[in-house]
Amino acid sequence: MYIHIGNTQIVFKKELIGIFKMNLRENPVNKQFLESANGEDFTRNTELKRYKSFILTDGDLLFSPIVPTTLARREKRNR
Repeated sequence: MYIHIGNTQIVFKKELIGIFKMNLRENPVNKQFLESANGEDFTRNTELKRYKSFILTDGDLLFSPIVPTTLARREKRNR
């Protein structure tokens, strides 16, 4: 099964590690992880304001314009 995370992207459930709120990127540890995982400077990236969540999978770090509660509901609905 899979979850549609917006922007025509899907994530396979077996690869899903976690769905997190974008405001968690303000935490220094999370910010350091996101910068190293994505290779961008998140403090200057204005494009990130349109995203509401980030999704961690086995091999990717993805961003979604959908709030984490909606993504979690989609995940539970497809069980």
